[in-house]
Amino acid sequence: ADEFWMYSRFFGIGLVKMMELVGVEQSADSSYSVMEKWMGAEGLDKNVFTACADSDTYFKIKNKLDMMETLMKEIEIREKKRMAQRLEEKAE
Repeated sequence: ADEFWMYSRFFGIGLVKMMELVGVEQSADSSYSVMEKWMGAEGLDKNVFTACADSDTYFKIKNKLDMMETLMKEIEIREKKRMAQRLEEKAE
């Protein structure tokens, strides 16, 4: 490994994206073992804990974004129903 190379959070997130592209299941538990393998002695021989912590952070944020997206869709549906009801009341 290059002695001047330094790990960054962006590199760790890039590894998570690479896992997605090669078909690794996208969950914190399954990616942890792959991240250990890629960053450990078999791979880049760098600090595994930082990379695993960054992948955990990625999955936590991704889950929050997914929940927020679902919430926004529910709000949009609710507003469309209200608008349709108002238009129906006006039409009467």
